[in-house]
Amino acid sequence: MKKIFVLIIMIPLFLILAGCEEEESHDPLGTLYDYMDAYESMDFEKMYSLLDATSRESITQEEYLSIYEGIYESIPITEAKMESRMNDFDMERKVSGEESARIPMNLMMKVQEEEISYSTDVKVVREEDEEGNDNYKVSFSPDLVYQNFKKTDKVETREVGPLRGEIFDRNRKPIAINGEVLWVGMVPGNLGAGKASAIKAMADTFGLTQEYINKRLGLSWVKDNTFVDMLKVSMDDKNRVDSLISQYPGIIYRVVKDRVYPYKAATAHLTGYLGLVSAEEYKELEPLGFPIDTRVGRAGLELLYEEELRGQKGTEVVLVDENGNVKEVLSSFMNNKGKDLVLTIDIEKQSELYARMNGEMGTATVVNYETGEVEALVSSPSYDPNQFILGHSNASYNALLNDPKNPLMNRFTRRYVPGSAIKPLTAAIALETQGFDEGKVIDIAGKDWQADPSWGNYSVTRVTDPGVPVDIEKAFIYSDNIFFAQMALDMGADAFMKGMQKFGVGEENQLGFGFEKSQITNDETLENDMLLADSGYGQGQILFHSLTLPKAYTAIADSGAMKELKLFMDEKAVVETGVVSEETAEKVLGYMGNVISDPNGTGHEAYIEGRSLYGKTGTSEVGQGANREEIGWFSVIDKDSAKPFITTVMIEKVKGRGGSLVAVRLARDFIATYGQK
Repeated sequence: MKKIFVLIIMIPLFLILAGCEEEESHDPLGTLYDYMDAYESMDFEKMYSLLDATSRESITQEEYLSIYEGIYESIPITEAKMESRMNDFDMERKVSGEESARIPMNLMMKVQEEEISYSTDVKVVREEDEEGNDNYKVSFSPDLVYQNFKKTDKVETREVGPLRGEIFDRNRKPIAINGEVLWVGMVPGNLGAGKASAIKAMADTFGLTQEYINKRLGLSWVKDNTFVDMLKVSMDDKNRVDSLISQYPGIIYRVVKDRVYPYKAATAHLTGYLGLVSAEEYKELEPLGFPIDTRVGRAGLELLYEEELRGQKGTEVVLVDENGNVKEVLSSFMNNKGKDLVLTIDIEKQSELYARMNGEMGTATVVNYETGEVEALVSSPSYDPNQFILGHSNASYNALLNDPKNPLMNRFTRRYVPGSAIKPLTAAIALETQGFDEGKVIDIAGKDWQADPSWGNYSVTRVTDPGVPVDIEKAFIYSDNIFFAQMALDMGADAFMKGMQKFGVGEENQLGFGFEKSQITNDETLENDMLLADSGYGQGQILFHSLTLPKAYTAIADSGAMKELKLFMDEKAVVETGVVSEETAEKVLGYMGNVISDPNGTGHEAYIEGRSLYGKTGTSEVGQGANREEIGWFSVIDKDSAKPFITTVMIEKVKGRGGSLVAVRLARDFIATYGQK
């Protein structure tokens, strides 16, 4: 009886559970959930099948697919998602017993790694299925396709003109970009009784003449409601423009696209600037889709990489209304854009070093001796390249041309006599030369010395007679020209020439920037002992550009391994060449340390407590007679693993100002603060 009892009990339970299961198997919002899943899969055919009857009567499947595929594949949208802003329970309560209801939804789409999201309502409509169950199907709305989309809108692919590539620093901070400027002008009919005052105010504010403004306003095509452009100004001047507008209603501006150099003079000689094409240049560019007002590179990287930067015709996908007006650019493939240049420059170091130059005529560089990356490359004085975009007045352009400091000249590509800054290289070559007497000591009274009477009236001159015998260590501390002249003579011309060549002097590598070629002599021979002696301490015919010395010093700083310098970021491995032994590099580095740490050292003013700094000064003589001048050099290696930098400063016209001390003080102030921001 017990078994029968259990069986009787179990059967009703089974029937009850089966009935519950059957009852729960139908979900009135199941169609909506299926639609949301199909949207996430971008299964547009399935989405159409889940629309309500009225929607399927108003739009065919072919039309429906054409709309969705036209947008989602053209942009393209790579991911899509639809999420309700209500929980399931609240949604079911909202639709219960209703013929239709609106469910608030968030739509999210991924386009080229960017997410587009917006909110809308999905209307669901009750329809009975064959079993008489309620199903809430989706009612089609253009808003479900794309934000603000209308059924009459179309997707078109259009041709776009070339877009110039941009220039960035190592951290992708922009230094030459396609930015915005203000085009300031007047609408004559709005000037009213204050016309004369407005003209005077604009002239005074922006350095224009009233005659120029009146001439522009009087042109034949000008009407009362015409915008008459007067000048372009930087966004930095917006406050001044706004002030004028608040006082004079006839003054207005337009925001227009143009080339912008955010760091102005600090990077001018790096970036260069653009200028309008000539008629001859335009013959080549017109067939390529460039407009008549195209600008091309006139200096710096803008000129040297013109073909890479200039761009080409491309396409973009746009959403247009029924009248053909563009509502939105759905996708800009940027296939019209030229190549972006990403430099090894650290704009913070570049800007700080330029500021430290404070208008001095010269160059300053920072090189990472572990990677060979050039992190600062400064020429001073400089100019604001934005003015070549906004427009120079005759007065401002002539002021640049006639400035005795020649700010338009790019000094970091030019060659200068390095003076005593070359001595670490001379010493390293000597130490690597067989038979060189490392323990040599000279004991010479006075400042002048010559090898023998055959030198006639010529002699090597040192700045100071130390009054004590001089070995290699003291020769560095006192920067003794006589010691290094004898060092060059002892090793011989062949060893000196080959050693300097190993250090990169005279090489063709221009870093893609057109540096003048450094040299040892004018004719690449060293047959004259007087010339060899002069060359040993950086005079003679030796000429270095701003990166010759820091490149050579990378070997001294990093165990004899000289780095190929880089101005552009890439994934390539560091290229290095062993030019001297690790032992030699360490010895020379130690001597350079004494130049700064020893109170008698020529670079002692660069000493900073707690810092491991190694450097060499140089004061070279240029010119003859009354035009004789001095150039001051200082190059310093920072042996801090967090700051593996060589900072090199060259200053012109330092005669009577302390010679190389001008460069030492400038470098010290920079080194004391870099890396702290």
